[in-house]
Amino acid sequence: MDEGRRTNAQRLTWRTAEPEDAVPVRVALDGWWEKRLHHCVQPQLFEHYGDTTLIVEADGDLVGFLVGWLSQRFPEVAYVHFMGVRHDYRRCGLGRELYRRFAAMGRARGRTVLRAETGAFNHRSIAFHRSIGFTIEPGDEIVDGVAVHHDAIGIGGDYVVFSMDLSTGPL
Repeated sequence: MDEGRRTNAQRLTWRTAEPEDAVPVRVALDGWWEKRLHHCVQPQLFEHYGDTTLIVEADGDLVGFLVGWLSQRFPEVAYVHFMGVRHDYRRCGLGRELYRRFAAMGRARGRTVLRAETGAFNHRSIAFHRSIGFTIEPGDEIVDGVAVHHDAIGIGGDYVVFSMDLSTGPL
């Protein structure tokens, strides 16, 4: 890790989310990601799942987030809706640490499976999830060697589903 990143990592503040965090996360999605997905950010997510949504700041500025919750339908699942790290904080372990902390929350609340999704277009995200120990779930079709689920209702594009066994997973 270079000196700038080490300095950045030393200034981090971690907390759970508040409803007003929806606005900076929405702005971050447009600025940090390749595709506009701000429609995925709803203040209700932060209101109802704030205790399982993680916010990371450096000197008051948003540098990372993980929006996740404990599934009501599948009592074994802790689910990550989306996660992001600001460009200048990437490659220093922040994304892995967001997932590690969320996995620990899930385990503490009796969850045994961690699930996440990413857009099929997002090759960096697919590689990241694989690198931290996720496996790709079967999909509707194999595209470029990856199992893809097709967006049947036209909201956000095709996507890839990941899972990890929290009893044996590396996080």
